[in-house]
Amino acid sequence: MFNTEISRPFIVRSLSQVSTSYVAGTAFSMDAHNAIGLEIIYAKGTETSLEVKLEVSNDGGMTYAQQAAESTSGGTITCSLAERTITSTGTYSVLVQPVRARLARVSTKATYGTVSTGSCTIKAYPLWV
Repeated sequence: MFNTEISRPFIVRSLSQVSTSYVAGTAFSMDAHNAIGLEIIYAKGTETSLEVKLEVSNDGGMTYAQQAAESTSGGTITCSLAERTITSTGTYSVLVQPVRARLARVSTKATYGTVSTGSCTIKAYPLWV
């Protein structure tokens, strides 16, 4: 069940043009929360897509680890670094769980091309689920 005392989302990446290299958003505290809601507002430009990754830190922001994704085949579990790919203009609501970390940040980059003209804003809200 969701915590009913959720504050409004706060901006972790202000409206800006997306870069062809990863750019980290503002780090934020997870406090006692175990999930993150993200609102990604993307205006597609000349780039093929926007990639979004979640990174977490438990040492006060000295080092960050990227969220991983797992798939299973024939009893073998394969881990990969998780990235979300967005290919069209829109406002996307993403729930990321579970997350156990002191700090989190969201990074973005444009894919396929040397110049991008798209832009995005990302809002986040730590949740307890």
